[in-house]
Amino acid sequence: MKIFKKDGPQQPTKLEKRIASVSTPELVTWTENSLFVIGKETTNWLRTKDSLLLDEAEMGAEALLAIIKELKKRANEF
Repeated sequence: MKIFKKDGPQQPTKLEKRIASVSTPELVTWTENSLFVIGKETTNWLRTKDSLLLDEAEMGAEALLAIIKELKKRANEF
C-alpha cells in the first residue's frame, strides 16, 4: 500500500498552535528554557544511561525548532 502526501499547507500541531499564541519576548524565554532542558537531560543521560532522559531532550529540541520557526515567521512579517 502506498501512502501519498497531501499537497498544500500542513495543519498546525498543538505545540505550533500554542507557540503562535505566545508573545515574542516570552518565546525568547521559552527558547532559553528549551536549550537548558536539552543540555541538562543530555548530561544526565551521560551519567545514568536512562533513555527516558533522551526522550525529554528530544521534546525540548522539538519545542526549540517550533519556536525558532515561529520567530522566523514573525521576523518575515516585519
